[in-house]
Amino acid sequence: LPHSCSLLSSPSSSSPSCRLQQRQNTLFMSVSPIEETESSSPSSERVGRSNEEIERELSSGRILEDGPVIDFGSVKDSSSRAEKALAKAREEYLLELNLNTHDNLSGVQQTQKQQHSQQIAAAAEEKGIIKGQQQQNRLMGINDDVVQEVGREVGAFVSDPTLVQKCAAYLRSTAPTNMFEPHPSTESTSSLDYTGEEESLKSLLLESYMESGLVTEAFAKTFYLGTQLLPKDAQEAIWAVYVWCRRTDEIVDAPRSPTDVSMLTDLSSWEIRLENLFKYGMVEDVMDLPLLDCKIKYPNLPIEPFVDMIRGMLMDIPDLGQDRYDTFEEL
Repeated sequence: LPHSCSLLSSPSSSSPSCRLQQRQNTLFMSVSPIEETESSSPSSERVGRSNEEIERELSSGRILEDGPVIDFGSVKDSSSRAEKALAKAREEYLLELNLNTHDNLSGVQQTQKQQHSQQIAAAAEEKGIIKGQQQQNRLMGINDDVVQEVGREVGAFVSDPTLVQKCAAYLRSTAPTNMFEPHPSTESTSSLDYTGEEESLKSLLLESYMESGLVTEAFAKTFYLGTQLLPKDAQEAIWAVYVWCRRTDEIVDAPRSPTDVSMLTDLSSWEIRLENLFKYGMVEDVMDLPLLDCKIKYPNLPIEPFVDMIRGMLMDIPDLGQDRYDTFEEL
């Protein structure tokens, strides 16, 4: 065991990294060695298929090696019903946010925006929707199931959003030149002086990485154990990517009431957040910090696999994705 984070109590055991190390050690010790079974004995009877049966199955299929590798990001099918639905939801979401200036909106667009807002407010009032303050403050992609699995609220270790944005600005200041494009919301922090604050900002980043590790451990224990064999930077990077994927999946899988924001709207918002992080280095909450740090540490990390993940979620939306295929060719 690492001498600074052993299971024995020590002054340093209260740090985030040591708390996680203690959980790792406990998890490792709870995994028993693989015991030999009768099937591993040379004298036991052979089970499974013969080589001839395997060859016959393979010969009846299709060899995929050396075939084309296609990702959603490079071949978005603008004619598909799912892609059209996501594009429409994105347009409506941007209109609702009024990302364009008020003066740039036409009279028709302004009327549509006002009507849309009124409909949302009326539906919430009619249903008497009152959410608890804790749920209102939850991060996107974090729901009751996630909280129950992890054992506590995710990302609750920081309550000041300005501190998160300052940490993001600090990370952007360490990025290679021209990695991120300038954006009005980030320009005001581009010249900040971090003298005397670097350690506290690094500590916040470390805490967000440790939180990502806890989420990974809670949902994917064997996968998490595999990350323990990797160098620290790679280990943390995988935690960050896993948590982003987990949040993406929870956006679609989480239970929804009739008045909740639609899955397509949430996916549109999530995709815009992703684009802003990769293009401008922008973050929305503390659990975005690890992914931003990953992008800086691994400049060649492409956005396409993340976009593919979002496109894959479209298949899980009721009455939108295709879940039945008539032939193997169609599948």
